[in-house]
Amino acid sequence: MDNLRSYIEQSTSFVQESWAELSKVHFPSPKETAQATAVVVSLTLVMSVWLWMVDLGATWLVRSTSGRYNF
Repeated sequence: MDNLRSYIEQSTSFVQESWAELSKVHFPSPKETAQATAVVVSLTLVMSVWLWMVDLGATWLVRSTSGRYNF
């Protein structure tokens, strides 16, 4: 019986502490979420173009040094 009581007390304490921590969490507003999404999409596009250009340059360098300059 003591094990059951201890289990219930621990469970209750866990739920109370979890609820207290959850109340400290800052959830972003829809505007903040949209801004963060726009930043992520923009940076992804910029990085993908930059990596594409680096890849083209590396491909040109390898093909020109190996004698296979056919695009």
